[in-house]
Amino acid sequence: MSGPDDDAILRSIRLFREALEQTQQLYVEAGEIAEGSYGWLAGDPNLYGSSGNPNETAGLDGQASGTNMAEQMDDLHQGFVMKVFAETLPDPSARTMQQRQLGRVLLEHIWQQPVMGTALHEAIDCLISTAQDLSWYDVTRPFLELPSLRDMWGDVETMAARLATMIAVVDGYEDSADRNRIHRIQDELESAKASARGLSVGGPPASSPRSPGREDSASLPSETKDHQADIDNARDAIAWLRGEAKRLREGTEERSGIGKDAAVKSTPTVSGGRPQTPPAKNESARPSETPEDDRTPEERLQDARAKLDRLIGLEAIKNQIQTLANFLNMERKREAMGLPTTRPSLHMAFVGNPGTGKTTVARIIAEIYGALGVLSKGHLVETDRSGLVAEYAGQTGPKTNAKIDEALDGVLFIDEAYTLVDEDGQDQYGREAVQTLLKRMEDQRDRLVVILAGYPREMTRMIRSNPGLSSRVGTTMHFDDYDPEALCRIYELISAKAKYELPTETRRRLLRGFTHLYFNRDRHFGNGRTARNSFERSVRRLANRIAEATDVTRELLVTMLPEDIELPNLTDAELDALVEPDGMIRVLWAQCEAPQVVDDRMMGKEATCSSCSSTFPVEWGSPVIDMKPSADNARQTDANSTTGEGSAEEHTDNLL
Repeated sequence: MSGPDDDAILRSIRLFREALEQTQQLYVEAGEIAEGSYGWLAGDPNLYGSSGNPNETAGLDGQASGTNMAEQMDDLHQGFVMKVFAETLPDPSARTMQQRQLGRVLLEHIWQQPVMGTALHEAIDCLISTAQDLSWYDVTRPFLELPSLRDMWGDVETMAARLATMIAVVDGYEDSADRNRIHRIQDELESAKASARGLSVGGPPASSPRSPGREDSASLPSETKDHQADIDNARDAIAWLRGEAKRLREGTEERSGIGKDAAVKSTPTVSGGRPQTPPAKNESARPSETPEDDRTPEERLQDARAKLDRLIGLEAIKNQIQTLANFLNMERKREAMGLPTTRPSLHMAFVGNPGTGKTTVARIIAEIYGALGVLSKGHLVETDRSGLVAEYAGQTGPKTNAKIDEALDGVLFIDEAYTLVDEDGQDQYGREAVQTLLKRMEDQRDRLVVILAGYPREMTRMIRSNPGLSSRVGTTMHFDDYDPEALCRIYELISAKAKYELPTETRRRLLRGFTHLYFNRDRHFGNGRTARNSFERSVRRLANRIAEATDVTRELLVTMLPEDIELPNLTDAELDALVEPDGMIRVLWAQCEAPQVVDDRMMGKEATCSSCSSTFPVEWGSPVIDMKPSADNARQTDANSTTGEGSAEEHTDNLL
C-alpha cells in the first residue's frame, strides 16, 4: 500500500487543526459553565487567594495567576490533546513524516506560533515526555468531578476518538496495532470515569493532587448517593485545576529548555520555494483578567430568555416562565413609578421524571431573576437531602442554614426534595431540615427562592402533607416526558455541536428506536439523558468503524451511519426490525402552519408543502403509529413530496 499523496496530507492537516480547535472550544465552554455554576465558591480560601476574588486565583506558588476557569480549562485542553497524541503514536522513534507534520500542527496550536526546522523534533519529544507524566484522569478531571460538566463527558470521548483516529491513519497505513491503541484510549477513559464514580477499587490515580484535608474520590459516595460529596469533589477539582493549569502552561518549556522564541528562531522550512515567516504572536489571545459583565439588565434578561427558547420542547414551562417574568417586570416598573406592588411567593415546585430539564430551567430562572433585580446575584445552588440533613442530632439545623446561606440572593434547588419527608413521620432529621427551610423561606423571601424538585407523585404528596410548604410554594411546574421527536432533536443538537451529520436512514433509525423506548417507558425513563447516552454509545461505535478505515476523510469523520446508532435496551436486531416497515411522520411547516403527513424517508431532505406549494426542510416529525400505507398511498406520498399535491386532511384518519 502506498502512502497518502500531498493533497491527502493537506486535507488531514486541515481536519486535525479543526479538531484541535473544537477540543479547545469544548474545554473553554466547560470552564464558562463551571464558573457560572460554582461562582458561590468564590469566597472559599481553599480555592482562591486571600482576596477571595475568583478572577485572582493563586498558583502553586501562592502568587496570583490572573486567570479564570475558562482560561484554566483552555490550559488543561492542551494536556488533553498532548495526551491523545502521545498515546496514539507507536514507538516515538518510528514516527512517520506525516505524523511529525501533525505534531507540528499540535505545537502550533499549543504555542500559538509555528515551530520550525531543527527544533521541531526536539519539541515533539518534549511534548510526548510531558504528556507521559499526565494521566487520563488528570486531563479530564473537571468533566468527571464537576456535576455541571458531567453531561459533556460524551463530547470528551468523541474528541479523543476523533483525534486519535486522525493521528493513527494520517500516514495512509493502518494495522491492528493502530486499532488496539485507539481502543486502549477508549478503555482508559472509561476507567477514569469509573474511578471518579467510586466504581474502581483503586480510585483516581495517585498522581492527581488533592486539596489539603479532603478525602480521596474513591472514598466518596457516587453522584446518585451523596450530592454533598459532589460539592466537595467540585471544590477539590477547581482548586486542583488552578495549579494544574499553571503547570501545563509553563511546564513544557521548563522541561525541554526550548523556549517558544527559540523555536520560532530556528531554521525556517521552505514550501514552494518561499520561506514561511511565522506570524506575530497575538498578545491579547489570553486576557489576564475576566472582563466584567457590562450587559444591561435588559440584555441579561434577553440572553436568559434566548437560552430558554433554545431548549427542546417544554412549551408549557416556557409559557409559565414568560408569564412570571412579564409580571415581575411590570411590578418593577410600577415600583419605579411609586405605584403599589404585590410580591407573590416565588418559591416553586418542579415535578417530573429524570432528564426533563429541571436543573437547566432552574439555572435559567435564577438568571432571569438576577436580570430583573429580584435577586441581586441570580446564582443557583444545587443540593439534595444529603446536603441538608446531618448524621447526628442537633447538626441538621446548622447544616441546612449553611446551605441556605450559600444560596442567599439566588436560587436554592433541592433535588428529590420528597426524601425530606417520610410517610410515617418518624424521620426527625428530615423534619428538622424542613422546619428550618420553611422559616428561612418566609423570613428571607426577598433574598431567597427555593425550588423543590422530584417525581410527580412523591412531590404532590409531600406538598399536600405539609401546610407550611403548600402555602409557601406559589408555583408548580410540570415537566412532561420528551416525546420521540423531541428526543431526536436533542440527539441532533448534541450531534451538531460535535459537528456530526445525520443522513436520512440514520434519522429513521433514531426515530423508530426512540418511539419504541418512549411508548414502553416507565417512571424512571431517562428522557434527555437517554438521548445523550445514546449519542455517547453511537460515537464509540463510529470511532471503532473509522479505526478500520485507511483513508480518513472529513465525510467519514462527520457522518453517523445507521450502523453506528446504539440505543439503550435495544439490540441491533430489534432496531433492524423496527426500521424495516414503511412509515409516515406528521410535520408542520412553520411558514404556513399547515400540517403535513409525509414518508419518513423524507427526513433530512426537502418536501413540498401541500398547502402553499413552497419547499421546506423535513428534519424530524411525529411518527404516525400503526400506519401501513397501500401501494397507491405510498405512490401518492412520493408525488406529494415533489409536486405539493394532496392535503393533510387526506391522512388524518391515520394520525394518533
